[in-house]
Amino acid sequence: MGVFDIAAAPFEGLAENTILKWLCYSFFAYCLIEALSTWRLTRKHAGQPLIGGSPLVPQFILNLLYFWDSTKLAKRGYDKFPTKPFQLIRSDGPVVVLPPTLLDEIARLPYNICESTAALERDLLGSFTGVGLILESRLHHSIVQRKLTPRLPLLLSRMEAAVTSAFETNFPQSENWTEFQPYQALSGVSARLSAEIIVGPSFCENKEWLHIAVEYTESLFRTVVILRCLPAWTHPIACYLLPSYWRGNRLLRSAQKLLGPTLQELLDKNDAGKWKPQDDKPEDLNVLSWLASLAKGRERNPVTLGHVLVLVALAMVHTTLLRMVNVLYDVTSADPALLTALLDEIGAVAKRGWHEHDNPYDALDRLDSVLRESQRLSPPTTMGVKRWFKEGHTFADGTHVRAGTYACMPVYAIENDPARVDCPERFDGLRWYRAAKATQDANEAKLYRFSSPAPDFLNFGYGKTACPGRFVASVVVKMVMVKALADYEFRFLPGAERPGNIVAHEFLFTWPWQRMLVRKRPRGGCPF
Repeated sequence: MGVFDIAAAPFEGLAENTILKWLCYSFFAYCLIEALSTWRLTRKHAGQPLIGGSPLVPQFILNLLYFWDSTKLAKRGYDKFPTKPFQLIRSDGPVVVLPPTLLDEIARLPYNICESTAALERDLLGSFTGVGLILESRLHHSIVQRKLTPRLPLLLSRMEAAVTSAFETNFPQSENWTEFQPYQALSGVSARLSAEIIVGPSFCENKEWLHIAVEYTESLFRTVVILRCLPAWTHPIACYLLPSYWRGNRLLRSAQKLLGPTLQELLDKNDAGKWKPQDDKPEDLNVLSWLASLAKGRERNPVTLGHVLVLVALAMVHTTLLRMVNVLYDVTSADPALLTALLDEIGAVAKRGWHEHDNPYDALDRLDSVLRESQRLSPPTTMGVKRWFKEGHTFADGTHVRAGTYACMPVYAIENDPARVDCPERFDGLRWYRAAKATQDANEAKLYRFSSPAPDFLNFGYGKTACPGRFVASVVVKMVMVKALADYEFRFLPGAERPGNIVAHEFLFTWPWQRMLVRKRPRGGCPF
């Protein structure tokens, strides 16, 4: 009996016809090819053990294991090799998971050796989702860093007005307990608030833009999650079978068509020397205006700038919405004393004068601690400090990473390591507030802030490549939570507990149709 007959034997009762037999033979042959692919890939990093299976397991099976259980696989590797690299296998090849002992060194590596943007583009399948633009343009990064973050104090009043309007539109206004879907309600709030920052007065209430800001994000992640379950060689064909792929492309074109005329008008005025953004003009305080002013060369056209604006909305809506929903769940499930402490803090800052200082949200230390603790337990991604190595590099401890390698760190495992955090499985909203108060060093206290990357808090990255939008995200989430907690009360449905999150690959999502109860407080305490 030949090897193919042995492989097909279990199907003998079903495979009396030739076609089914050859399907069995073909599948067996494909498994052999995929097993050889795994062996070849793992041999490239022979000194780094494979977690989750044998080097002879077909690659597509290891990829499905990564999709289903990447968080536990990374934790298993981290627990077993806390100071050494190991590898996982996914559809596009090996993932070399580096130990935290290399954190400072990898943060100092120059762009010509490794790059975080290229790693993100691989994660989000840039050539199929439109994210590939980030390899060609750094506009989104420089605008957030150089224009948006320094001008946040100038935007606060408008942002607060946007939040108030968005809550009236998206949240039940009854003083009786009412069922609602927190993800859906907060997605409307997040989109409206983000629009105030990104596209300004011209489009911030435009229903088409608000729809694009939410739906493009959801379409992109549906496409990414599904395609990454499949072998990489199938992606150029399989993408055309996904409604989310077509929807994402259609939404991107719609955004370019919607924003194009305004962008072209601003570009023409700027080229003629008749206009440049002024900080004292509300219509100029937005990413759209800054892009039209700063773009140069091939980037200076409305199609590219419209694309950049959609990607900025993607980053802002996805990260802030995930945090808002999880903070709401965490505070609702915590001891009532936590909510009391947060409301007392909001009241104290309001009493001294909400806008007495440039940014009242910097004074909300307890709420800041809640955001950080929530992100530790429910991060947007369980892997972080991602790099694509363009050149080979040998670290000081002898660890070598080859050119063409995707590397990262198991940030969820690091941030929930019992050696670093007491009782890591427990949500303790004031954990980082107490840690900051316990130190006499002001610089050390800053390391416990939500927006401060630290060796045990890595979801915003670390070092010079840390996320430039983290300060904006901090203000946006705090602003929404101040409004939610001060003006509304929340409960889970009878008999329900805190909803869990969904992890697919290394991404974390909340269930969009989860329901809970809300009622408006008779006397709201929101200071804006």
